[in-house]
Amino acid sequence: MTLLNYNSYEDYLDHFINIHDVRYLRNWSLSRQFIQNACGKSCMGRLLSRSEYADQRKKLEIMLNPRGISESTLFGEDYEGNDSVLKEFADREFQLLNKQISTIIFLLMRSTQGLEVSGFIDLEESLRESHYKHSEHYVNWPAIFEGKEKLIPQPYHLSFFDWYKNKVKCNNSANFKVVSGRAHSLLMMHRGDHKIICVNAGCTCNWSKNAKRSVYSSSIYGQCLFFDHIIRRIN
Repeated sequence: MTLLNYNSYEDYLDHFINIHDVRYLRNWSLSRQFIQNACGKSCMGRLLSRSEYADQRKKLEIMLNPRGISESTLFGEDYEGNDSVLKEFADREFQLLNKQISTIIFLLMRSTQGLEVSGFIDLEESLRESHYKHSEHYVNWPAIFEGKEKLIPQPYHLSFFDWYKNKVKCNNSANFKVVSGRAHSLLMMHRGDHKIICVNAGCTCNWSKNAKRSVYSSSIYGQCLFFDHIIRRIN
């Protein structure tokens, strides 16, 4: 994962922390200090210092020459179609890229091989990666809004289920960590404010209140589930 995926040095450190560490130490700041002191130069590869992180991230930004995120760079800004799901993507884009909200979507689609796949997708990460054509997770969002391509769940998304092979894969994203839910099949923790979001259909637990759920129907995407989380703070 590129350093550009992290919004801050704290986000970078959090990548090395799992939920069990936090439950044991009961403190995010202490968990980060422990990772910095314990890892040194040998744990999970070389852990960058704060200054090294800043220097390397700046070099990547210069190398990729990314455009600034403003209304003039929104892929869906000029979308005038009538697909309700694409409209919802366009309506959220500015808020997502400016860290006002964070949205998880669920899609059930047919892959390019004609097989059914489904998954939960970090919408902000997908949109942002489209600004970097050399990213391994690049998605051609301009073509998606033009109706030339479709957004399809992939093995690198938050969760991916291959209905033909009956295999499930889960991954962390730039904005969310996948948390073992025990009674809940799947929980997501936002990296910025550490709010846990339950994405179980029909669940009314307290975690389900951390995101607004909505469903939109589309001729392209069928039914698409949106979980919109208002970001309270960024650590």
